[in-house]
Amino acid sequence: MSVGAVVASCALAAACTSEPASTSTRSLTPAATTPTESQIERQMRLDYEAAEAAYRANRAEQARLYQAGGTTKATSAMRATATGSYLRITLEALRRIKEAGWHATGTTEVVGVVANDGWKENEVGLTSCEDSSVVRFFDRSGNEVTPSTNRRYVQALKVVKRSGRWKVSEALTAKVTSFEGQPCQV
Repeated sequence: MSVGAVVASCALAAACTSEPASTSTRSLTPAATTPTESQIERQMRLDYEAAEAAYRANRAEQARLYQAGGTTKATSAMRATATGSYLRITLEALRRIKEAGWHATGTTEVVGVVANDGWKENEVGLTSCEDSSVVRFFDRSGNEVTPSTNRRYVQALKVVKRSGRWKVSEALTAKVTSFEGQPCQV
């Protein structure tokens, strides 16, 4: 565990205690307490928000490219939001769509995104629930060629900060029939 993770755990444990602060006098009116965000908690929140924004921007670019009929080269938007195996796998899927002459209609719905696997400086984990059931694929002749399998996924994502930008770098994907009980369920 990194020093940052230990500090974050300590900060979170302190912020989550249910014990009220001791006072020398008893008030008849309950005091409204608002927990303040520590510097490390603020940094964690901002990092998770930026990582999720990069993930969502990448999903939007993928949707655009699937609808346009795929691609053989990573666009600047893809390179700005993805790296590593995630970028390679995404590009491979888009290349196959292009070579087959297919295009898509509809877009994958990101049902929910939550933080997971702790926080490290320059690396966070996210879990996303994606529903691709409304996405349809068509060949050059306009015939529907959509796979007839369930297309709902839960992804454990690793998002890294490179040169000041958050980029999705890895994904562990599981096909699910329902999002019930999943950590990213809304």
